[in-house]
Amino acid sequence: MNTIQTRITLGVIMFALFFGVLFLDDLFCTDVGFGCLAILAGGIGLYEFYHIAGKNGSSPFRISGIAAGVWLLVSYWLSVRTNSGIDSHFFRQEIIVILIFWLLLIQAFIHGTKDAIKNIAVTIFGIFYVVFLLSFAIALRHFPQGLFVVILVLLVSKFGDIGGYLLGRKYGKHKLAKGISPNKTIEGACFSLVSSVFIALIFNAIPQTMVMSLPWSILFGVIVGFSAMLGDLAESLLKRDANVKDSGSLVPAFGGVLDVIDCLLISMPVSYYFFVWFKLVSL
Repeated sequence: MNTIQTRITLGVIMFALFFGVLFLDDLFCTDVGFGCLAILAGGIGLYEFYHIAGKNGSSPFRISGIAAGVWLLVSYWLSVRTNSGIDSHFFRQEIIVILIFWLLLIQAFIHGTKDAIKNIAVTIFGIFYVVFLLSFAIALRHFPQGLFVVILVLLVSKFGDIGGYLLGRKYGKHKLAKGISPNKTIEGACFSLVSSVFIALIFNAIPQTMVMSLPWSILFGVIVGFSAMLGDLAESLLKRDANVKDSGSLVPAFGGVLDVIDCLLISMPVSYYFFVWFKLVSL
């Protein structure tokens, strides 16, 4: 089985598992399955980020960073579920204070002064890049019609990525960002945006799943599709700096969990603010 066939097969399986979790959550009127998926993805993604950083000569405090990141995600998820509101603070002050003091202590007593700024900064940046950005998935899930909002963002982001990948491979001739991701082309990016807009229009043309009007769908598809491409390029930038091809090997033909969710790390926050700023949702 070649790479494209493997990616399609595994992609279908991952979509089926994800939608299976969402179906069960909806059936039992809960978000436990989705919350557990988000927390698991955050923990694994953060581990993979620290692996990438380690390849670049940094020594992030992996156990401490992952523990703090998961703690923050769980705390935010619980605060949202107990009706504190999706606009409640993700960065719990007590957790951040404890983390900073802890990192300073273990840096001082284990590593001394060597690379202190780099190690601590990379550890905290990983929490921001992976866990904080991923927390917007939890916020979106608790919007009115949150189930359909999450599905819409996922489909617009991933099908834009799929459309750009498949059609860009066949018709792409002009490099988009050769120094960051040599295989991406301008033609592929255009196909990606068209795919995102098409999915947004189709999704919102169905009365049972509609979360916005068709004119808003076009703008949503363009903005969120573009942000998903930026998310993909952002992770490519980090991997290029560390000279690694994939963030991990957990998902065959895709790489790691971070390679699967990279576009969502930007498209989910952008989607959140799209709904809020354009007042398409009442919080």
